[in-house]
Amino acid sequence: MIALRAILAAGLALGGAGSAAAYDELPRGLARLTPAEVVQRIRVEDEALEPHIVVSTEKAWDRGRGIEGAHARDVHLRALVDRKSGAVRWQVWHELVVPDRRPDMVGVSYHAGGRLEQADILVAEHWLDDCPGTDEPVVSCNRYARFVFEVPDHVVEEIAGAYRPESRDPWRLRFKDENGGSITGGLAPAEAAGLIEVVDRVRGRDKG
Repeated sequence: MIALRAILAAGLALGGAGSAAAYDELPRGLARLTPAEVVQRIRVEDEALEPHIVVSTEKAWDRGRGIEGAHARDVHLRALVDRKSGAVRWQVWHELVVPDRRPDMVGVSYHAGGRLEQADILVAEHWLDDCPGTDEPVVSCNRYARFVFEVPDHVVEEIAGAYRPESRDPWRLRFKDENGGSITGGLAPAEAAGLIEVVDRVRGRDKG
């Protein structure tokens, strides 16, 4: 769409200080989101023929936002609860949109427990969208990418523990590409707190 291409171009043209500000703070609406509201919006997929019950915050906040070097369209957490053991795999799903290059990311870094940690990207999907029509000015399509990586239990608990009502401080993460470039984004602690609550309910139900 023309609007999204224009927003992306304007945001990336700002560079340095402008792009940094975009990831230093969560959008105001997302910052106002409480764990209780996240709980109400969480989706639980309980398919009997699947080995995991999927608990997702995808619908907790369905609006995109500008981050450093890109536009984040869909950022959410998922928990895969093993149907037999109750063990949980925690995943971050993150979509990026950029107008001028394919974002080939190979890893993610973040801080946890006061230390710099790294995670491998488990899923990387790429596609083109928002292409101009035949009667529009000649511009390229936007490049979309979806990345999935996993974090340990204690990291999710740390993210949730950082929740403060209406705080705009995100839990920051940084995607790294094979050439040393990076795109920095973040998660809302309220999403982690709400997800943990629903996962605890799901695990308790299965044990009952």
